[in-house]
Amino acid sequence: MLVAEARKAGHETVIVTGWAEDPTVSPVPLITIPSVTFPLYREYRMPLFGYRAFKKELDAFNPDVLHVHSPDGSAWAARKYAKQTGIPAVITHHTDFPKYLQYYHISFLKPLVWWYLRLLYNRMSAVTTPSSVTAEDLARHGIRSPIAQTWGIDFSVFDPKRKSAEWRKKVAGAGNIVLCVCRLTWEKDLRTLAAAYMKLRAERDDFVMVVAGDGPARAELEKLMPGAMFLGRLDWKMLAEVYASSDIFLSPSTTETFGNVVIEAMASGCVPVAANEGGPKDIVLEGKTGFLTKPRDAEDSYEKTKLLLDNSKKRAAMRTAGLKHAQTFTWSNVFSSLLVLYQRLR
Repeated sequence: MLVAEARKAGHETVIVTGWAEDPTVSPVPLITIPSVTFPLYREYRMPLFGYRAFKKELDAFNPDVLHVHSPDGSAWAARKYAKQTGIPAVITHHTDFPKYLQYYHISFLKPLVWWYLRLLYNRMSAVTTPSSVTAEDLARHGIRSPIAQTWGIDFSVFDPKRKSAEWRKKVAGAGNIVLCVCRLTWEKDLRTLAAAYMKLRAERDDFVMVVAGDGPARAELEKLMPGAMFLGRLDWKMLAEVYASSDIFLSPSTTETFGNVVIEAMASGCVPVAANEGGPKDIVLEGKTGFLTKPRDAEDSYEKTKLLLDNSKKRAAMRTAGLKHAQTFTWSNVFSSLLVLYQRLR
């Protein structure tokens, strides 16, 4: 979306990446560099250190600024290239890596990870992150002057008009649909999701729980959530239809730096019940556009979801307020803010 906005404004872009699922869909030139599989999450490939793999092509492109989106080998390569060419390098902190460690039982590495992030981020021209909550956390851990820069929504995709009465009837009949969309990995607090669902399921049958997404936790999660419908990974058209056709969006994750799925749900007319930690704190207006729950508290998630299932008027009011609030998250505003940053650094 940032590339699309840049092109609209007449700016040229090239993407350097360690892996692209389908390079043919890129709207701009794509430079693929060597990468290796990440042991803890095999779907992710880590680019290797060094800039020789992209230097020749990037020299020919002659960039004015580099914007890095992952603190891996490519970030160090970009930083070295930027230093040698005298251009600024901006990095965005998308993922709360230190929080992830506890889900893989290696929390003892947290000080080392923060040391690494400080070492890298404080050598960049600027550091951005998608929420004020995450910016404050970075600052507390010694990252100098992090900038909160929210993300946006593609309103041509996420739209309540994509609601499918046929899909709703097929899935839930006349009942309600509670939806969760995420990568199915344990750092998304899926055990909280399962516990809240089982408590709801034990006392009522007027809803269906739908889970969209895939990942290494799926098989175990299906066992923890009998009766729930697992859709797997969806293309954007089907995902947008599922959002718009659901009633309540249950997101227990406490590791979001922004919470794309929360704002996507809101823009689609689905009322969010999200954990009061990380990026969603900047997105959800408590009691107006949705509910924020106590982090990792299945009981609170259950109570807030139950309240919305029981009160259709309140849900409708939150839906209307949420749709209005979501309209402020435009990609044109995001790119305009970033462009000001780029120009200031040059």
